[in-house]
Amino acid sequence: MSAPHADRYPDQPSTSSMSRRDAGRLLGAAAAGSLFAGATSTAASASTAGKADLVLRNGDVLTMDPKHPRASAVAVRAGRIVYVGDDAGVRAFAGSRTDVVDLRGRSLLPGINDTHLHAAVYRLNLPPYALDCGPAAVKSVADIVAAVAAEAGRTPAGEWIRGAGWNPGRLAEGREPTRDDLDAVSPDHPVFLQDSGYHVSAVNSRALALAGITDVGPGDPRKPGVDYDQNGRPTGILRYGGQALVQLLLPSRPGKQLRDAVQDVVARLHAQGITSFTDPGLGPGGEGLGGGTQGTATLDAYADLARAGGLHARVSALFLPCSQSGGSAAAVDAALRAFTPPAGVDPRRLAVRGVKLFSDSGGELLVAGDTHEERVAELTEMIRVAHAAGYQVGVHCYRWVPTVVDAIVAAGRRHPRAGARHVVMHGPFVPVSLLPTMAEHGIGLGPQAQSWANVVHRAAQGPEGDAFLPWRSVVDAGVPLTGSSDTPVNDPDWRAGVRALMTRRGACGEVHGPEQRLNLDQALAAYTTAGAWQDAAESWKGSVTVGKVADLCVLGGNLRTTPAEEITSVPVETTVFDGRIVHSS
Repeated sequence: MSAPHADRYPDQPSTSSMSRRDAGRLLGAAAAGSLFAGATSTAASASTAGKADLVLRNGDVLTMDPKHPRASAVAVRAGRIVYVGDDAGVRAFAGSRTDVVDLRGRSLLPGINDTHLHAAVYRLNLPPYALDCGPAAVKSVADIVAAVAAEAGRTPAGEWIRGAGWNPGRLAEGREPTRDDLDAVSPDHPVFLQDSGYHVSAVNSRALALAGITDVGPGDPRKPGVDYDQNGRPTGILRYGGQALVQLLLPSRPGKQLRDAVQDVVARLHAQGITSFTDPGLGPGGEGLGGGTQGTATLDAYADLARAGGLHARVSALFLPCSQSGGSAAAVDAALRAFTPPAGVDPRRLAVRGVKLFSDSGGELLVAGDTHEERVAELTEMIRVAHAAGYQVGVHCYRWVPTVVDAIVAAGRRHPRAGARHVVMHGPFVPVSLLPTMAEHGIGLGPQAQSWANVVHRAAQGPEGDAFLPWRSVVDAGVPLTGSSDTPVNDPDWRAGVRALMTRRGACGEVHGPEQRLNLDQALAAYTTAGAWQDAAESWKGSVTVGKVADLCVLGGNLRTTPAEEITSVPVETTVFDGRIVHSS
């Protein structure tokens, strides 16, 4: 590795750098040793338990452990952290076969935990599996049409053309691509292209015909989630649950393709220092989401990898019983009764802890019911059913946070259960007056700071202004604030999230609510200890603490001396997972 580099203490023989050493010597599979449960000291005995596999010294260790917040050295043995302290104390753990890394003042953190990341959606909506319609690849609707035309020229007639990533706000025409745009170059191929947020899809006439989406008359019922023009003709734009009308027709992904995609994403995450993540929504409700990548087959792929020892990350999955709109308590109950969590897997590699539900995406509630009151009652019952079944509940929510919190509190009172750890996901609009209730009932908030940095110039004014992204108020109130990227909506770059949390500066250059800025430790907590809290795993991961798993992130600079605006420029140089080096630059 280029830096940091490996060396020896003066009284020990020299060795080659850590990146050249057989990394397998450093691994410590979970079965190799038990955790030092409940350890409060900063070291295990080097003389009685042997020397360390890996020592990292002369660094700035941001432990995220309030009992021992700062250190300069860490020792790792058999996949566990056995020492956290100063350079003098770590010398006892360095033996002739120990790799010793001089951090040269660089920062060392716990492995990063992204609490909301759609792994299979991310990889399988990129080449070679799908067209890249993101802003780096296309600048206009015309570019999208050209990409579809090129793909049609190399794809057998009748086969699907898939793609994702377009954003009308970043296209030259300032609008969504329509069926008429796509029809001109793809008369013989059904086309399905999702937007960057995966809530809207553009399809052509061939896809509409296959889905049975036809013109309607003035008095005819219209399919929910389908856009029609003034004459009742479908435009080719499908929204939220309406996307499933076409997505359910997409050919299923082979199991090997799903497994390969997950492994590829894990490798990409290691390059970002990420060792844990939550895949928020896999199950029967996901069959028509994410281009067909959020169904039960993806959960099966995770389980297959975990059983075979091929899942090199700590993955929490949320079971998805219903699609993006039209969910009901009956559907949640039926899906949970039919669901069997994966068996034969190490729960520290894969666990289905929770259930994902959709409340809204900024408009009316997206659940069954003819009136708002009926929809509130339905959502409340959906949350109760999932809570009563013993699951954590993660609710996709934008504007109706008080409604969701009320439902969670009601479920807890009806079915008392300690440590449920329900989470309001996304949640940009949170009245500060609601925070004491969330703290009292242990309800977390899971925003994506990168996403809100992109829209801070559209922050709510008037009565909702103080409720827009009240991050500092959330932390001060004791509400767990969990950090995430929502990849593929954003790149899985936690540093961009930390920068946004600390600066409140949007992509437009404006700063919104400077009083809601977080300091470095608070921002890092969102991506480390708060993730461990969400996973009910704070006893064994989330901080650099003796006895916890050796999941570590080594940076190419010092975060404490780097201005907040420049944090994204600090590279990730080394990632350690379970005591084994899995990335080195």
